[in-house]
Amino acid sequence: MIRTTTFMDLPLEVQEQVNLYLSQQDLKACTLVCQEWRAFFSTYFWRDININWSGSEAWQDSLSRALKTSGHLVQSLNLRSMGEGDLHSFLESCPSTFPQLTSADIEGSEDSGEDKDIARFIELYSAGWKKLVFRKTEGAKSQGHFGFSHQAFEALCKHTSTLEIFRIEFRSTLGCDQTNHLLCSAPNLKELYFAWNWEYNFGGWMNAGGIVQSDWICHNLEVFACQIGEIPRPDITRYIYDREADSLTYPGSRQCSIELQRQVYSKLAKLTKLRELRLGYVVDTTHPFYGQDDVEIYRQFDCLAMNLESGLDLLKGLQNLRVVDLSNMEIYIDGDEEQSWFADHWPNVSILETE
Repeated sequence: MIRTTTFMDLPLEVQEQVNLYLSQQDLKACTLVCQEWRAFFSTYFWRDININWSGSEAWQDSLSRALKTSGHLVQSLNLRSMGEGDLHSFLESCPSTFPQLTSADIEGSEDSGEDKDIARFIELYSAGWKKLVFRKTEGAKSQGHFGFSHQAFEALCKHTSTLEIFRIEFRSTLGCDQTNHLLCSAPNLKELYFAWNWEYNFGGWMNAGGIVQSDWICHNLEVFACQIGEIPRPDITRYIYDREADSLTYPGSRQCSIELQRQVYSKLAKLTKLRELRLGYVVDTTHPFYGQDDVEIYRQFDCLAMNLESGLDLLKGLQNLRVVDLSNMEIYIDGDEEQSWFADHWPNVSILETE
């Protein structure tokens, strides 16, 4: 009798390659074939899971049972449609630990998570997070923020040796000292991204003085998205809101400004693997909260000037750059010398700016 070769007879490396092409629905179907297939395919089915949150108690009970049975297999978790209080509800539904979880991507609306709940979520895995992303649901209110603050940061600090990607894609309350601490303590960090901010008290920015006094060790950084502020800009001489600029800009002499900017450029120049450098921020002026009458109110006036006089030439070694975002920054890069410099040193870079 000729025995037919089955899937389980294939070498393990071949089985794993096949699994890469199976969808979650395919994997789920495979777990229903027989006990042997259930044992094998469950590992792949639960490895990367996507959860679209529901307020239904029956749905949450079902999820709770499933996670308590198979949560030990989860390596990557995507949580979607999280609203106010939903992160707390998820924590009540899930087991106390996910022993293999290293990656999480949470998408929510305004005020999706409180600081203590985010800290508790981070503590679900103690061996070392690699990726943590908190993103805003498309269409959610722009003035909402994610409650990532002191408790969550303390929990995150236990994972700086393994952390590779950390993104908060709408406003948070993480302070500039905490942001700087990550750059000084996370040697494997590849992406640091903060967005959705135009008020310093909401975090997502760093002061230039703190940057030049720090010792960054994240030499593998590929994405840096964070405002840099508290830079004197006496070169800004135009009227702002019908007032002289020096009444609204950060105080300091021209010499102080140039020296400080050159020190910041020198720090950024060491990040030779950068693909994205995002120092500006995009404001959704279509939202009623912001309005469209005077976008000047959102412009940053204590930023890097990004011209040759201020030390831009120090960044010519960043040859891996593909995106430089200078949105809503008071910059002067339209001169012939600057445009020639961009053409010579960053010919493949997309420069994003606002009028």
